[in-house]
Amino acid sequence: MSYRKRTMLLIAAIECGLAYFYLYSMKAPGSPEQIAERGRLIGMVMGVILGLTPLIYLMARNNDRKKAERLKNPE
Repeated sequence: MSYRKRTMLLIAAIECGLAYFYLYSMKAPGSPEQIAERGRLIGMVMGVILGLTPLIYLMARNNDRKKAERLKNPE
C-alpha cells in the first residue's frame, strides 16, 4: 500500500475519532459554557488537522515518487 493511501486512511480515521469524541462530549453533563468550550476546542483541533492534510499528503506523494525512483534505478 502506498504512503498516500496510508496517509489518507489515517487522517480519515483520526477525523472520525474526533467526530465521535465531539458527539460524545456534547452528551456529557455540564454547564452550557463548558459544552461550548469543549465543542470549540475539538472544532479547532479538527480544523488544524484538516489544514495540515494537504501538506501531509504532498509529503507522502513525494515519498512515493522517491521510492518508485529508487526501485526503478537501483544503485
